[in-house]
Amino acid sequence: MRLDRATARRVFQRASAADGPDRRDGASTDVDRLDDETVVAAAVEAGIDPAEVRRALAFERLGPEPARGRGAGLLGGADVSADAEIAGHPDVVMARLDSWLVGGHHLRRDRLRDGRGVWRRRTGVLGATFRTVRRATGEGRLGDLARIEAIAVDTGVGTSVVRVTADRRRDRLVRASAGAAAATVGTAVVAVVAAVSVPAVLLATPVALGVGTGIAATGRRAATDVAVELERVLDAVDHGDTPARLGPDVVRRVIGRRGRPSSPVPPPPPT
Repeated sequence: MRLDRATARRVFQRASAADGPDRRDGASTDVDRLDDETVVAAAVEAGIDPAEVRRALAFERLGPEPARGRGAGLLGGADVSADAEIAGHPDVVMARLDSWLVGGHHLRRDRLRDGRGVWRRRTGVLGATFRTVRRATGEGRLGDLARIEAIAVDTGVGTSVVRVTADRRRDRLVRASAGAAAATVGTAVVAVVAAVSVPAVLLATPVALGVGTGIAATGRRAATDVAVELERVLDAVDHGDTPARLGPDVVRRVIGRRGRPSSPVPPPPPT
């Protein structure tokens, strides 16, 4: 991987900030492209911990953070992401993450290889049932998301940097449509009121528009909740925790199935 000048500068800034203020200045990034080892060697000359440089390089390989999209201030970001550094090789870290997204949030794995993974919302009655049961326990909050992507990059110091990105476009569309519908209905009511009392219109109009805006604004809180849940999953992966399994009896009760009646035990033969 060859680094341009702006990337190398960000790497030095990130690494030097993590390494603390007591470093020597003087690292040069005047060349157009630098390889990893050149950057590390230059960092050593500048007095920066080479391990921090390798971590910073790994974060750069995650790529830029996803764009929030238009209307993010009201509806929340279209894509929500969380980054973390987790002990272990990328394959091991991704396997643990897969265990949480599939077993803990009941997403369907689409792809998992070469340090990258994609998971999608599980459709059908069984998927909806498991999500319902899991939410009843206060877990599984990522199961309704349309798509989740993850990438893990080896730092070279025994850890991996991970970015998990959740696609919220479907949720944003639903909330925007609900807000627009509420504002439209409220405006229609205002038109009816206008035929009765003009002063009432002056009071009702901002209320109608405010209701629609308030419904749409719940998307911003929902985006925050998704970000918190992503961080929570990454923290669980880092600590080696595993998702709790749902007992078959609990699932059977929720979906309305009863276990097969056990066969009666025959009485002992008469003696």
